[in-house]
Amino acid sequence: MAGEYRLGVDVGGTFTDVCVITPNGETVRAKTPSTTQNQSVGVKNGINKVRELLKAKYDWEGEFSFIHHGTTVATNAVLESKGVCAGLIVTAGHKDLLAVRRSQIPGGLGGWISFVPPEPPIPLERTVEVVERMGVDGVPITGVDKDALRKSLVDLKRQKPEAVTIALLNAYKNDAHEREIAEVVREEFGPDVEIVCSAQVLPEAGEYERSVTAAANAVVKPLVKRYLDGLSTLLAEDSKTIRILKSDGGLTSLQLAGELPVNLLMSGPAGGVQGVVDVIANQTKYKNLITLDMGGTSTDCALIIDGKAALRRETTVDQLTVRAPSVDVRTVGAGGGSIARFVELTSTMRVGPESAGATPGPAAYGKGGVEPTVTDANLTLGYLPEKLLGGDFQLDVEAAVKAVKSVGDQMGMSTEDAAEGIINLVNETMYGALRNVSVEQGFDPREFALVAFGGAGPLHANAVGKLLGAWPVIIPPAPGVLCAEGDATTKLRHEQSYSYIKDVKDLTGEEFTKVIKGLEEQAIARISEALEGTGEKHIGVVYEGDLRYKGQALQQTISFSQEELAQGIEVVTKVLSERFTAAHEHYFGFSIPDNELELVRVGVIASDKSEGVTLAHLDAQGNTSTVPPESSIKFKKTITVDGQKVEAIFYERAGVSFAGCRIDGPAVVSEMDSNTLILPGFYGEVDHVGNILINPVDETVLTKSKSSGVEHTMESAAKFIEESPLVPTLIASALSAIRVEMDTLVLRASMSPGIREQQDEFNVVTNATGQMLVGQFGSFIGQFLEVWAEKNGTIEEGDIFITNDPFSVGGAVSHLNDVIILLPIYHKGKLVGWSANFGHLSDVGGKVPGSMSISSSTIFEDGVQIPVCKLFAKGEFNAPLMEVLCRNSRLPSWYRSDVEALISSCKTAAARVCDLIDRFGLEVYEVSCNELLRRNKQAVGKLIETQFSDETCEFTDFVDDDGSGVGPFAVKCTMHKENGKLIFDWNGTSPQSSQALNYYLSPTMFKMFVGYYLLAVFDPFALVNDGLQDLMEVRIPDGSLLKPTRPAALSCRTHLLGRVMDMIQALMGQKNPAYRAAAGFSDSPHFFYSGWKPNGEWYQLYQITFGGVPARPVGDGFDCHCLFPSIKSVPTETVEIGFPLVIEANEAVPDTGGAGFFRGGNAQRIRYRFLCRGEFSIHDDRWFTHPWGIDGGEPGQRSKKILYRYSVDKTNPPVEHHGSKCDHIRVEPDDVLEYITWGGGGLGDPLTRPAEKVALEVHRKQVTIAGAAKNYGVVVDAETFEVKTAETEALRAKIKTERVEFKGIYNRGGTLAELRARSLEDTGLPAPTPQWEELPYGPHMKLPYVKEWYKTMREKQDWDLE
Repeated sequence: MAGEYRLGVDVGGTFTDVCVITPNGETVRAKTPSTTQNQSVGVKNGINKVRELLKAKYDWEGEFSFIHHGTTVATNAVLESKGVCAGLIVTAGHKDLLAVRRSQIPGGLGGWISFVPPEPPIPLERTVEVVERMGVDGVPITGVDKDALRKSLVDLKRQKPEAVTIALLNAYKNDAHEREIAEVVREEFGPDVEIVCSAQVLPEAGEYERSVTAAANAVVKPLVKRYLDGLSTLLAEDSKTIRILKSDGGLTSLQLAGELPVNLLMSGPAGGVQGVVDVIANQTKYKNLITLDMGGTSTDCALIIDGKAALRRETTVDQLTVRAPSVDVRTVGAGGGSIARFVELTSTMRVGPESAGATPGPAAYGKGGVEPTVTDANLTLGYLPEKLLGGDFQLDVEAAVKAVKSVGDQMGMSTEDAAEGIINLVNETMYGALRNVSVEQGFDPREFALVAFGGAGPLHANAVGKLLGAWPVIIPPAPGVLCAEGDATTKLRHEQSYSYIKDVKDLTGEEFTKVIKGLEEQAIARISEALEGTGEKHIGVVYEGDLRYKGQALQQTISFSQEELAQGIEVVTKVLSERFTAAHEHYFGFSIPDNELELVRVGVIASDKSEGVTLAHLDAQGNTSTVPPESSIKFKKTITVDGQKVEAIFYERAGVSFAGCRIDGPAVVSEMDSNTLILPGFYGEVDHVGNILINPVDETVLTKSKSSGVEHTMESAAKFIEESPLVPTLIASALSAIRVEMDTLVLRASMSPGIREQQDEFNVVTNATGQMLVGQFGSFIGQFLEVWAEKNGTIEEGDIFITNDPFSVGGAVSHLNDVIILLPIYHKGKLVGWSANFGHLSDVGGKVPGSMSISSSTIFEDGVQIPVCKLFAKGEFNAPLMEVLCRNSRLPSWYRSDVEALISSCKTAAARVCDLIDRFGLEVYEVSCNELLRRNKQAVGKLIETQFSDETCEFTDFVDDDGSGVGPFAVKCTMHKENGKLIFDWNGTSPQSSQALNYYLSPTMFKMFVGYYLLAVFDPFALVNDGLQDLMEVRIPDGSLLKPTRPAALSCRTHLLGRVMDMIQALMGQKNPAYRAAAGFSDSPHFFYSGWKPNGEWYQLYQITFGGVPARPVGDGFDCHCLFPSIKSVPTETVEIGFPLVIEANEAVPDTGGAGFFRGGNAQRIRYRFLCRGEFSIHDDRWFTHPWGIDGGEPGQRSKKILYRYSVDKTNPPVEHHGSKCDHIRVEPDDVLEYITWGGGGLGDPLTRPAEKVALEVHRKQVTIAGAAKNYGVVVDAETFEVKTAETEALRAKIKTERVEFKGIYNRGGTLAELRARSLEDTGLPAPTPQWEELPYGPHMKLPYVKEWYKTMREKQDWDLE
């Protein structure tokens, strides 16, 4: 608007940036130090500084039309755990909602050994349970018990919270109970405590996501409100209108920002992306952009499509993820301060994720830093001037070179080569992130331009653009202040959304329109209120719905208009269906038109549509030439590029800021807050708004690198790699990024809950011979190739193979639910590798729903076996085969979708590997892959040599039974070192079961398990590959549980898989204290519930349950988790929406984790109330034997399954104790199953555990008062939860005197004979019958091992245990 001065201000960790846009579209910028104690002081200082500039240039000193502010107050509170003291009120039986975090442990196999879970926003000691229950349909099941609630609030009141969050199950459907409880809280706590109701913050399904979002809102709300109140007062003379930037790139009023500060957590990065939209997308012809915002510790990447920033419906800050709309920014640990280190174990270099931070910072900062960083490498190569910030900040060149030299010396490289290696590695990391953010949304990054900003982004942009193929590379004016410019140019935006779950075909016009119009009224009201006093209002409205195929995890947000809604529900459903199908095709390369569509959320976005800012255009400023004037040259300097010394010109950006100016590389364009590197063979051209557009001079420069342009032989490539040892590291980084893309595609597009929710899918990329380069469970290809060669099968370009038969591939997949896709990768007609992906499909036929019957006696009952065969032959799809497979599944559409997702993943990997070969050359790629295998072998070899003695160690563990009353089954292994190899001998393991307990253990996979565990402690960032295979030997007896004879049933192999994990840690723990963990929840037990609803609709629920992670050398185990990586629980509300049951409880059980100096994690208790006739099956373990404790730690508690037949008697229901493995248990409406899993074992003497820690866990309900006294000797006050010191000292002394010292390493809770004797009393179930008392039956009877085992055990009648 005419005469307006618009101000944007962004607060960063070091500087506060201010940008003013004048009435004629010019920009005036200022930068001042941030004031971390009170950000508003730095904001005011910045405004005062920019006022001086405005006065000097325009003689203006009036009031700004508005101030738009990007703030990190909320973000910093989360990052620094400095939120206010807050309480949480949850539905009784669900107290662990925030602490458990959907039970997910990130990382690879063995990641649990060192993982430290983040603290929840509100801890358990301030969590209050309230008796109430709202149904999934919004009808109350149980009313609020206010009297009990008031009593429960006494302890919370004692802790003096500033805020209280109320987060109840199904409140998104009906928040009456939350509002009722809010009234009680207000009465009890008074007017000064903030009350946050989850349904008001996020009225959407998903209890964890809604609760954690509301809790995060609560802990920062008082802080943000105080800050905004102070800011408003401080800036009262500067402007009457202050607005705050949200995470989604839109603005909000001070009032709304204070009410919903959770929407501000990504305010800073959103400002930068919005600045790109306004400065580039809205002012130039470039509408499709990828952004690169590189700072000191990390890099943020985002996508702008058709001039609009891509959004996602969640925000992540550090380890906290909340469901709040934000610009879809992906962050990687690659910044100017990222530290480069030589990793001796793998003889390579790693850059990041560790950062030098602001203190001490890079060595170049002269503040005591000595480790080399990215900034030091840039300075060493000559890319930076020796003074920054307009000459105010002197860099220490000598210190930077010394730091980089230190890592170069360790690698046997020159200082310059080491510096280039650091830069190349960090560029590769950014390249992977940029690819992922674009490819995930179905876009080729080569169709986008790359925009770089932030302090360090422009220095790396040219090189990253070369990797990405995104041209031009655009550097906006003042790239370090772009966030503030984005703040100044953006507009008000408000979203209202609501969980609305309904099949699209069942939508009715009246109801749907009512919901949409209700949201629209709320959204417009919010925007109108914020626009008061700004003149005429122009408000635009967009509708959107989140859709998915019914049963799918993926939700695509589809927009539709007011006009389309006005045309009727038929038009709306047609538009939604067509746009969803097109989007699915775009993102994943396929769609399933016959599948039903489900709407899960509707939303309305209202935004200010007033006229936007037009920035002033540059002209040629009287220049008749495009050549930079001599006055713009600061100096000339020798820099190093691709190993070559070249002379670069350093320009002052102000001197080249005229339209048409061309800057040829090598050059560096410097300005106050950033430096732009233009490489040799590239040029920069200044456009009409001051952006520098970097392009290649010609196509030849795009392929020019140290390895390209040379026709390598394998010998010359080997010599090149010897001279350039970081090239394999670059390729390893690229391969890791490929694996991430594969995971992303499968998890988003699959439909089986085992894949989409619990992430039971694993991929691999190999070389041409099948050796795994990246993956997790080892290569599946080697066994496949052996089988295929025996069949004289052909492998041709365009082939895609499929199988699920463990007996056909030597256990590479371990049961029929794991369907694997294998794709040969061809490059210019030559086989260069393989990509493969398997996922756990929900149903592959067989005798029970879910295809995992414990009572199967042969694999024929497990499901449909797919022998190794071609699903595609030379690109031709075998449609009849797919029809047969789907026809034999109870969930055919899920089956088809899952297979399509696996294929899409493998095809993506193949394309990316070919890109990689094009980039480096085939010979260099193959030699590099061989080098990566060698390095992994070297690393594991070093660990075997240095961490393992020559003595033999052995261990025996058990699976309790096979579901038929027989057990326990022994898993025994000895480990010793021989000629530098680890030898694992499973002699002594029980013969195969006549039930489906068996596990065909692939030696290749087992070796990979061991490799992950080995490296998890000593180098958790190491890339694990098949190089380690030759360093281990695995001996498994034929006919044993771990090498059963076909046609043995395999469907319930999960228990033995878990026991194998326990065995690894037991054997390694005997050798090295760093691995000395107890036993815990290593299984992934299954719960199935299926049947027909009264309306004739089939339902089939599959859930993985969780338990106690064992105590570990680094600390306690965690409650309700699982040792398998990445698996996460399905939300209670999701289950109740889809299936006829109520989950009355889902919580950790106190005292079930083994006591110790480090406590084992507690077991999970789930209480299912069935609403429909059906049947359930359970497959779990550890009901008879305990998860063992170690080094004085107590064992974990055992599992229980109790069925209450309320359908028979509502008051005194008959009680049934069920075994850990059972099929076809019939249930009627109102029957209740209480399913308690097992806890983890403890480590160390419990009497040495700090008493204060025990008292805190009593307060958190992880340990009972009685358990504290009995197990730890700690006496805790029941009201204050403080330690009674004198009583504790006396009790501990008494226990020490009276206890019988346990002899041995492992505490199993008694001998097997003792466990048998008290089984009925302890568990409600008779002890299982020993296997040797049964007659063996099956083809394995003839095997010598089986005959000898039965003979020996019938004589001994028991095992010799460690």
